[in-house]
Amino acid sequence: MTKRIQFLGVNIDTHNLSETVAQIEYHIQTRKPIHHVGVNADKINLMKQNEKFKKIINASPLINPDGMSMVLAARILKKPTIERVAGIDVMIHLLKISAAKGYRVYFLGTSELILKKLLKKVQQDYPSLQIAGYHHGFFKQSEEAFVVEDIKKAKADILFVALPSPRKEYFIDYYMERMAVPVSMGVGGSFDVIAGEMKRAPMWMQRASLEWIYRMMQEPRRLAKRYIIGNIVFMSHVLREKKLKKSEVKSG
Repeated sequence: MTKRIQFLGVNIDTHNLSETVAQIEYHIQTRKPIHHVGVNADKINLMKQNEKFKKIINASPLINPDGMSMVLAARILKKPTIERVAGIDVMIHLLKISAAKGYRVYFLGTSELILKKLLKKVQQDYPSLQIAGYHHGFFKQSEEAFVVEDIKKAKADILFVALPSPRKEYFIDYYMERMAVPVSMGVGGSFDVIAGEMKRAPMWMQRASLEWIYRMMQEPRRLAKRYIIGNIVFMSHVLREKKLKKSEVKSG
């Protein structure tokens, strides 16, 4: 049995990877559009600053801890043990299942060049995959209606969205019902990794909670501030909550 827990102001489901995929398949069958999200340190920091973003995340029927930072925070705060469920792992499993079961997928995001490489790679790896449609992520707000209509007409079962946060969360939340896709999920930099533009950290670094260092080394200008300062800010949130819990126990 899995359940939903809460810490750092966010709801987290205790599903492992296989349970998450099973939940997604269930929602594909019910056809009622849902927003699947993964939460990491960066998202927690953003939630602390942005109430609208926080409400969107917490309203999702399926919320995974997408980052070892969340696993470690749960341990520090003495919450039930949770397993990291990385968005890219969910996406790869869904591509395999979709190819086998005929689910239709739509890719939204990244540049046209990387998107073409992504499409070529998934067609090679999953020849039977039904690609319902695709669109790059560099569209203007005035073009959103066209993109949404294209997604709706595609009649996809799964929508993978590789836009930056909070843009992707706002986009999915606002247009989810209109797009009528059973499962919409943000996948961060997964398009870049699958397309071969970025490498994923070796497994030992992932297990040692050092994947962020590997990513930062590949894009130091863009990610150094986010990871170094962001991780410090995140830890301050964790320690503040731990201190608050201790004071509540003493006063109680």
